[in-house]
Amino acid sequence: MKKFGPTQIIAVFILLGIITTLFSQRPVLAQNQEINLIQQFVWKPKWDAIVSQNNSELNVLVETNRTDRIYSRAYLPIQINITNNNSLLFNLEYATLSHVGNATFRSEVRDNLTNKILWMSTLKDTNGQLSNNTFTLPSDTLNRPVEFRFVIITNGTGQHSMDVKKAIVSFK
Repeated sequence: MKKFGPTQIIAVFILLGIITTLFSQRPVLAQNQEINLIQQFVWKPKWDAIVSQNNSELNVLVETNRTDRIYSRAYLPIQINITNNNSLLFNLEYATLSHVGNATFRSEVRDNLTNKILWMSTLKDTNGQLSNNTFTLPSDTLNRPVEFRFVIITNGTGQHSMDVKKAIVSFK
C-alpha cells in the first residue's frame, strides 16, 4: 500500500476545497426578469458581522472592539446564468448608521474563484435614512460563480448597522 506525503495530502485538501466551493454555488437560471437576493436566498456572516434576515429585509450589525481594519460583511455565493447579453441592473434600497465610531459601507460583487472585485460601490452613510440606488453591473458578473457582499469596514472600535430593504438584480 502506497503512503502519501504531506504535499499530496495538502493538494487533496486544496482540491476538495475548490470542489466544495464550486458545488456550493447556487446557479440561478434567469427565466424571470428579476431576482430578489433577499427573499430567495440566505446570506452568511463574515468576521464581526451579525446577519439576520426575513422575507422583507437583511440586517447586518457589526459591534467590534478591534482596533485594526476589519472588512466584516454579509455575503451570498450565487451564479446568475443568462443566455443573452442583457443589461444587468442592481437595485439597492438600504439604510446605514454608525451608532458608535466610524465605518465605511460598500457593496461588492466578486469572482468567487479568484476573489477579484468585478464591481464595487461605496455606499453613503445615510444616518439611518433609506436610500435607493440603481447600479449597472458589468456583464462579467454573469454565468460564473460570484459573491455579492454588503461590507462594513471598521478601523477601530464601534457599532454599525446596514439594513437592506431591497436587493434586486434585474435584466432587460
